[in-house]
Amino acid sequence: SRQGCVAMTTGTLAGLWDVLSCTNQEKYICKHLAEGAGPTPEPITPVPPRCYEGWNPLGSRSYCFKFFTGHRADKKTWFEARDFCRVIGGDLLSIHSSTDLQSMHHVRGGTSWIGLSAQDPNAGYAWTDGSPLSFQHWIEGEPNNYNGVESCAEILNSYWDKKGSWNDVNCEGYNDWLCEIPKGLTPLPPPNNTVPEYNVTEDGWLEYGGSQYYFNTEQLPMENARHYCQQRHGGLVVINGLTENIFLWKKINKEHLGNHYIGLTVDLDQSFGWMDDSPVVFQRWDNNQPDFKNNDENCVAMTSSMGFWHDYNCGTEMRSICERSGSPPVNSTVPPTAPPTGGCPPEWILYQSKCYKLIGYRVPSTWLEARSYCQSVGANLASITSRREQVFLTTQMSSGATDLWIGLSNLNRDRFVWTDGQAVKYTNLDFMKRLPSRWHHHGLIYMRSSQASRCIVMASSSSILGKWEIRSCNDTHGFICQRKVDSGIPVPAPTVLPRGWVKLANDSYKVLPQNRTWHEARVQCEAEEGQLASTLDELSAAYLELQALKLQTPLWIGLNRNETQGYFRWMDGWPLSLSRWAQDEPSRDRPCVYLDVEGTWKTALCNHTYPSVCKQSLAVPPTAPPQYPGECIQMEEEEEISGMNIPWYWLPFRGHCYSFVIDDIEWTDASTSCTSKGASLVSIEDPEELGFIKSNLEFLKDSSSSFWIGLYKTHLGQWKWLDQTVLDYINWAEGQPQDSYNMYGYMRSSDGTWSTAPRWADKPYICKKPKVLPETPPTTVPQKADQRRVYSGLAVVVVLAAMCLMGLTALMLYKKTGRPLPSFTKPLVFSADQSAFDNPLYTEPVTEVDPSMVDTSQLVNHMEAQPMITL
Repeated sequence: SRQGCVAMTTGTLAGLWDVLSCTNQEKYICKHLAEGAGPTPEPITPVPPRCYEGWNPLGSRSYCFKFFTGHRADKKTWFEARDFCRVIGGDLLSIHSSTDLQSMHHVRGGTSWIGLSAQDPNAGYAWTDGSPLSFQHWIEGEPNNYNGVESCAEILNSYWDKKGSWNDVNCEGYNDWLCEIPKGLTPLPPPNNTVPEYNVTEDGWLEYGGSQYYFNTEQLPMENARHYCQQRHGGLVVINGLTENIFLWKKINKEHLGNHYIGLTVDLDQSFGWMDDSPVVFQRWDNNQPDFKNNDENCVAMTSSMGFWHDYNCGTEMRSICERSGSPPVNSTVPPTAPPTGGCPPEWILYQSKCYKLIGYRVPSTWLEARSYCQSVGANLASITSRREQVFLTTQMSSGATDLWIGLSNLNRDRFVWTDGQAVKYTNLDFMKRLPSRWHHHGLIYMRSSQASRCIVMASSSSILGKWEIRSCNDTHGFICQRKVDSGIPVPAPTVLPRGWVKLANDSYKVLPQNRTWHEARVQCEAEEGQLASTLDELSAAYLELQALKLQTPLWIGLNRNETQGYFRWMDGWPLSLSRWAQDEPSRDRPCVYLDVEGTWKTALCNHTYPSVCKQSLAVPPTAPPQYPGECIQMEEEEEISGMNIPWYWLPFRGHCYSFVIDDIEWTDASTSCTSKGASLVSIEDPEELGFIKSNLEFLKDSSSSFWIGLYKTHLGQWKWLDQTVLDYINWAEGQPQDSYNMYGYMRSSDGTWSTAPRWADKPYICKKPKVLPETPPTTVPQKADQRRVYSGLAVVVVLAAMCLMGLTALMLYKKTGRPLPSFTKPLVFSADQSAFDNPLYTEPVTEVDPSMVDTSQLVNHMEAQPMITL
């Protein structure tokens, strides 16, 4: 605080500086440059150290950091990341303030290793660079050391609400990482990791610890995964220690491969065992595992989350790990697995190395009760994994007896699985035909249900016999048990085709194994007092399919378009009540039909030779009347079409009403439009109906070249009618139906043939709906039987006489005047053999027309007076 001049003290305080008044007289010291010396240079201001290129400053600290990332294969464990940072002259990043975190705002990606770990649980967390733990930024609830295996910290880079927060994870997991290095330091080159971590055999197996391992990325049910390993001289992996478990987990975690089957199974008593009978000396179960959900999770998988084990239903499809002791000899093969041999206990039915027992209505049970019963006798609810098994079980059912539980349910998790662990690779759901294609077949596995429990029955109704239906698991039904064959029971003699007639319900069938043409087969059946077989219900269809499966050859059946006026109708006179057409069938060029081994109908030239099946039946086929009762009610409401309000008019033909709508829209929109009127896009059942529609299209062909009809192609490639009419008559144009995206059918106005088009094409359309039956007249007082007979006979005589008189009068009038009969003001109703254009208003013999009497405007006037077509 004093002002003055500085002097250096002497004596005991020699050398210290003191401030004195500048007026004091003191000794002084002089200084000058020595001879030859220059002036002292000014001191240089030091330049602060900078971060090396690609590195970023870390807050206000004298460190730089860098984010390291790459492909999945380039990620590292915590230990590998730490060693990497140290090799280049730094360490894993340590964070000591929120300022440090803010300087990392540009870092992107998921998570990254930082230098915090708890290698000594007793000492707690510490930074690898030795700096004090003065700042922490954990996610809420962390660190939690899940399952006692989490001791390294990662930082979240991309979570907007948790960005920069820390989480503890297993140190052996793979991650990106962050390194730090002092400012001004040039990092050393990174380590060269070109040397493979493990040896790999020529066929792709990893060598580790004296064994070889293969990671199968194909998702398979457990039994298929096991077979995959066996075909490569191995088996599903057996894990005997933590080191081996970590090795396997690191592999699936690094490559992000998901869960993998291992060779452990869980029995019904929840005991464990390796499939190769090795002792269980090591386990790595996750929390609350195994939970044995629904008592059908019998297989085990290693999860990609830290390598812990979970139990699953064995039908779940996932990847797997194979293990073998060493490389097999060159060109060695694995012998095929022989099917189990043995027989079945009494009252059980043997089929394809399985035993079945149908428990009917006498023991109605819920699904769980049914399964408990089956398990109590060493079996389980039946799993149906092929069409062959389905057909066999259908033939064992009695129509109308009771629906039968099978082993499919969604009680396990939220998808349908077989309770015995078989893969869901076949379905026979009745409702599938009404669902979009994405729900078909394997889509059932993932179908969620809004209700808590849904289970599957085989239906016993004759119309859908054997079809699967979804029911509440608490309903009570019969059920089917299934068990393996018993090797202690002798194998029964193989079944052979019966030589005589086999009775099935009210009919009898006989298979003729000799190859014949279709006509030769028909003659042979008639010689044996039968007909080529018809299938009128699910039971007979299943039985015939089973015979084709036994012979492993197609069978001629009683369908031949050339013998039934150009459309398919059973030779015994019955109409088709169900269909089994294969993909892209029936063909327009092949008239005869055989039953294939897949259970589908296919057309062939009639001179091909196949075995055949005959049928005897006392049932009399119905005779279809030429015209059906009922009427077409004309709707009063109008619909806006192309900017105009147009009424809907319906034309009668036999038992239905038809409307021709001139409004170019897509097929699906046309279907919706018909449905809104209580109708459907038209189906065409025979040549007479085709002729009726074709004659109406002749009138419209100048304005519209084609019309949508109700044909559509299913995801299985089958053509069907939208209103579920059986497709037993076809009229495809040459080269039709086409493949690719042409999934919907239309009719050409010019010739009535059918072609295909994509959904997005715009066309007019034809709707069809049943006639409305007249109301039943009120009941009158009954008369005596004799009186009724007299009055009825008299009425018939009077009606016939009146009809004859009217006919004679009309004939005389026509001969006298030469002019057509007068028109009527009401719409005309056409019979089965008369089209809309048999109307005398529009058709007269040209040779009889007087040119002077032709009035083209009259034709238009008549057309307006009798509107029949929606324009």
